[in-house]
Amino acid sequence: MAHRLLLYAAAALAVLLIAAAPLLAYDVPDKIVIERPANYEKLNSWVTKVNFTHGAHAIRVSCDQCHHKESDKTLGKFVPCTQCHKSDDPTDESGFYRAWHSDGPPSCLGCHTLMRSKGGKNPVGCTSACHKPR
Repeated sequence: MAHRLLLYAAAALAVLLIAAAPLLAYDVPDKIVIERPANYEKLNSWVTKVNFTHGAHAIRVSCDQCHHKESDKTLGKFVPCTQCHKSDDPTDESGFYRAWHSDGPPSCLGCHTLMRSKGGKNPVGCTSACHKPR
């Protein structure tokens, strides 16, 4: 009887470790700072860096929702947004500004607006959500 209980406990531990392995494989930062690259023209003087609660978002949204161009080769490594979102032209659909402010997911504003339209309490205002006033 004791051997069977020990066997079940060992099997349960193995399943738990296997299930947790993908989470342990990535170093998921709790917070990150998002700043417009230094050589990009500022759109507004009041726009500040964004202290993004990455950990809180990571437990609610799957990684590929935001890291939509990640692959098995890049997932878990830091790939700067500017690797793909290079332009500082706010009208460029694939530019740095639009990555955060387009009408729908995966942009921050688009996702928050969508969640709010479904009855969520997601903040959507510039200074109430991302850009804290100076």
